[in-house]
Amino acid sequence: MSTKHPLDFARGWGVLMAYCLVLSAGSGCAHVPSRQSRPAEPFPAELAAYYRYPSKPADVTTELVRERPRFTESLVRFPLSVPAGLEPTEPVVEFEWFESKQPGRRPAIVFNPILGGDYPLERSICRYFAARGLHVALVHRKTLKVSPEHPIERLELLLRQAVVRMRQVVDWMEGEARVDPTRLGGFGISMGGMAGVIAAAVEPRLKAHVVALAGGPLATILVTSHDPLLAKPRRRYLEHNRMDLATFERRVRDSVKTDPLVLAPHVDPSRLFLFITLFDRTVGTPNELRLWRALGKPEATFVPLGHYTAYLSLPYLKRASLGFFRKTLGSSPVDELQ
Repeated sequence: MSTKHPLDFARGWGVLMAYCLVLSAGSGCAHVPSRQSRPAEPFPAELAAYYRYPSKPADVTTELVRERPRFTESLVRFPLSVPAGLEPTEPVVEFEWFESKQPGRRPAIVFNPILGGDYPLERSICRYFAARGLHVALVHRKTLKVSPEHPIERLELLLRQAVVRMRQVVDWMEGEARVDPTRLGGFGISMGGMAGVIAAAVEPRLKAHVVALAGGPLATILVTSHDPLLAKPRRRYLEHNRMDLATFERRVRDSVKTDPLVLAPHVDPSRLFLFITLFDRTVGTPNELRLWRALGKPEATFVPLGHYTAYLSLPYLKRASLGFFRKTLGSSPVDELQ
């Protein structure tokens, strides 16, 4: 958590707002290069053990969904391998595999989706990348919500399970003949962006990450969000458990250690590109900026939009993300023509 004085934050916010609003008359976005570099803190051995799992994917089934001129779409499933003591709520790993038809071993991206929905936005981005030479695994996630009938500590179980699932998707990608295992990255939006920051800390095989509309800490987001997707479950939980908001926030903060803000110090900022909205009432712009600072102020684009109206900047996000992946993971002359 930042220790800046509120007045310092307000001044910085004002400068950033003015900068972005001036640029909005042009491209609508303000691109800020990395302001400073700081080394990632070593990942503690006890945390590495916490996210470890016993085996690699087995009994994999792959179903071809669609054949396209420049890539194929398949659905891949295999049993989730969990560490002792972890009772999975989703025992099957399931993801959509967008495989580029460009020749040779290609870079591959793990895509963490938003909290709700059926992934239409995510698929459009995956297809954009696959048509331009990147393989993409769109990881399915069934739920990650506060439920009145479950203790608040269940959130940590769901988050830890998500990390283990993501790492086993990376295992699968490493074993694919057409994937270059030295050129793997991650992409995430909203809750998927927060999962992307966690992945950047936990999974060293992922070398580059695009993180969009993400913030931290999770406890503050859950308490302050105006989005019905989060506010309604929160209200039901408080009513069902006769709990006040302050107690709820403290319980979440005490029980969740798989948190992007907590793990941010273990992420190398040079491996990140953030996409931040200035009028976000879902994650909360202050929470997005808090995470950006905790990550060492990596390269970022700021847009004068909200969480959902950020969809208007999707063409820019696609192009900028593709450019970032090509810069960090490498590209061929053929790629640059796409």
